[in-house]
Amino acid sequence: MALSAADYDRVFAILDYCSTAKTLDELKGLLMVALHDHYRCPNTTFLVGPTFTSAFADPNPVTTGRITPILDEYQARWYPDDVFATAQSRATLMSSPAITHTQLSDVPSESATYLSDFLYRKRLHSAAVMHLQLAHGVHGLVGIFDSEGKDLSATDVAGLGIVGRQLSLLCQTLPGQSNPSWQEKLTRRQRDLAELLADGHTNDEIAVILSLSPDTVKKYVSRILAVLHVRNRAEFVKLVYQQKLADRPA
Repeated sequence: MALSAADYDRVFAILDYCSTAKTLDELKGLLMVALHDHYRCPNTTFLVGPTFTSAFADPNPVTTGRITPILDEYQARWYPDDVFATAQSRATLMSSPAITHTQLSDVPSESATYLSDFLYRKRLHSAAVMHLQLAHGVHGLVGIFDSEGKDLSATDVAGLGIVGRQLSLLCQTLPGQSNPSWQEKLTRRQRDLAELLADGHTNDEIAVILSLSPDTVKKYVSRILAVLHVRNRAEFVKLVYQQKLADRPA
């Protein structure tokens, strides 16, 4: 996707504005302002989690605009069915850090209901997400929503993809981010697969997302369980969420 000089100006303006952040919390606030100023995105969220799917359950997200008054309903009812929490979305974001919901085809019925009965009912007619890789393998998900029925253009999405890649590099240097200890023991490829495992994906789903054969996934799973000294998937998930609870501020 070829971007114009004006498109690059917006990208550089956001990156320059966010470059002053000294902590992740500062970055969250700066990015929300920059998205509003340069992409006219008044309705945004910033979710964080130790795995991709757990980010959608972030108990303390940053929200702006029309998202803030509907956050309680989202957290109580809708976050497991978020259209961007699907395996298809995860696979797409691995190659493109920013996507819109219209890029996803054949979404599960639960996600279709999330769109029709939650977002559209709340007059949020378009949705996009930008994925950030934070320090220690933690995931950041920036949601962008429009209440006027105007989708982000293809060049907007391409520009946000550049923003996502560059901010991920910045996020690696920001202090004060906890390090889930189970991740330290795994290679990067093992962590990618282990996060999918923790999110409840089957071996077949993991194979599709990571473009691996089911037999290779099975071998990875066995190795991960052995390295972490857990006997099965259930014990691994327990380990992940025990660490998540331990990392929460007192």
